[in-house]
Amino acid sequence: MAPVRRQHSHQIRCLCVSKWKKQYSYSRISREVELPRSTVRGIIAHFKKNGHCVVASRQGRPRLTTAREDRRIIRDTEKNRFISAAVLAAAVSKDTGRVVTPQVVRNRLHESGLNGRSARKKPYVSKKHRKQRLAYAKRLAHYEEEDWGTVLFTDEASVELHGTTGRVSVWRRTNEAFQEKCVVPTFKSSRKSLMVWSSISANGVGTMHFCEKSVDGEYCRKLLKDEIPITRQITRRRTAPRLPRSS
Repeated sequence: MAPVRRQHSHQIRCLCVSKWKKQYSYSRISREVELPRSTVRGIIAHFKKNGHCVVASRQGRPRLTTAREDRRIIRDTEKNRFISAAVLAAAVSKDTGRVVTPQVVRNRLHESGLNGRSARKKPYVSKKHRKQRLAYAKRLAHYEEEDWGTVLFTDEASVELHGTTGRVSVWRRTNEAFQEKCVVPTFKSSRKSLMVWSSISANGVGTMHFCEKSVDGEYCRKLLKDEIPITRQITRRRTAPRLPRSS
């Protein structure tokens, strides 16, 4: 292992040279500036050779990966935002014959603005349903505040009773949290969970209903029929809230 080299400040180096010019011995300078005698000798030798006390800047440790390899790391990550740094490091090491650690891969991704984050979860929506939802939103784009005041918004949520929903890491940039390639789609599963349904309008929150089964079209219509009259009483509406048509 190479000895540890310490670089002293410009003021200390100039002080050593100043005392040497006053005919001080190396031993005396060493005692007064509290540096090893060999260090003082090296500082004076540098001054004799170069005529100044300034230490030239150094290049530092060579970069482990080339620009081409850096682009390859970023390109592979862009293709699969959920790939791990360890997998990328193993692939690069195999192709280059050099040991590339996961930390080196992380450093290259950080330089390009890609950071490891917990992936946001979003219910899976097919392309067909995405188009239908967009058309539905455009159809209601003309709604004013008083129009939305007559709308009752409903939704259901699933609460896990046991275990965990899991945490998935993803490489993404600052403004990419909800891009399709960076989110984890969620699906209905057989895990033990509790489904809760409720509603909200401009006049307040409606009733909360604990669902006995998965909410499909038939069950949703039953909920609306049974719960809206109660919600109307709670929010003190003279007329029942109006639901915007989805078709």
